[in-house]
Amino acid sequence: MIDNKKIDKKEAILDAALTLITKFGLHAVSMKMIATEAKVAAGTIYVHFKNKEEMLASLNNILTQKINDIVENNFNEALSFKENFKTLWSIILDAYITDQRIPDFVTQYSFSANNAESDTIQLLAPIYKLLERAQNEGVVKEIPIPALLALAHGPITSLIRMVRRTNLKIKDIDIETYAEACWDGIKK
Repeated sequence: MIDNKKIDKKEAILDAALTLITKFGLHAVSMKMIATEAKVAAGTIYVHFKNKEEMLASLNNILTQKINDIVENNFNEALSFKENFKTLWSIILDAYITDQRIPDFVTQYSFSANNAESDTIQLLAPIYKLLERAQNEGVVKEIPIPALLALAHGPITSLIRMVRRTNLKIKDIDIETYAEACWDGIKK
C-alpha cells in the first residue's frame, strides 16, 4: 500500500523548495525555510532526502523530465525539424508561463557549482539527440550542442522574466513570432 501522506509531504517539500529558490536564490534558502514553507517538521525533509543537494538534484530531475516528456511526446517524425522546433519551443514556453518558477530554478541549478555538465547532458539526452540529429542532417548550425540549446532555451527564460517584470504580454501570435526568431538563430 502506498502512503499518500508521505508522497504529499515530499511533494510539498519540493514545491516549497521550488517557490523559495526562485524567490530568494539557490544558496540563500535553508532547509528550515523549506520546512516552514512546506508546513512540515524540519526532520521530515530528511526522511525523503539525505541533504539539500540530494533534494535539489531530485527537483531538477523532475523538472528536466517534464521538459523531456514535452519533447518526447510532441516530436512528430512526419514534420520538418523546423516545424517540430517551433511546436516544442511553444509548448515549453507555455509550460513555463503556467509555472514561472520552472525556468528560474532550472537556470539557477544548471549553473550552480553542484551541477556537473555531464549531469545536464544526461538529463537532457532527448533534446541533445534531436539537436545532434539536426546537425547531422545539416539543418542547424554546426556549433556545440550546449550552445544550440542555449540559443533555443535562453530566449524562453528571458521572455518569462520580461513578462513577470515588465508590461510585456504574450499572445498566441507573439509565440509564433518568437519561435520563428529563435529558429532563425539556430538554423543553418
